[in-house]
Amino acid sequence: MSTVELKLSRFNRVYRPSEPLEGKILVKSASSISHYGIRLTVNGSVNLQVRGGSAGVIESFYGVVRPITIV
Repeated sequence: MSTVELKLSRFNRVYRPSEPLEGKILVKSASSISHYGIRLTVNGSVNLQVRGGSAGVIESFYGVVRPITIV
């Protein structure tokens, strides 16, 4: 069995569309493998979180906005 782990180097973990990613791909395998490039597709949703010290427009939407789908 092989496992692939993606470790991105940006500390705040925020990436915008079309931005390049930087990090490491760690592959653990019992035997050697080969590849012809890597393509990353991300699917999921995002939930807005308001931190204790923040105030403003985001707070007025908190609890009203539904998760946003990432394609």
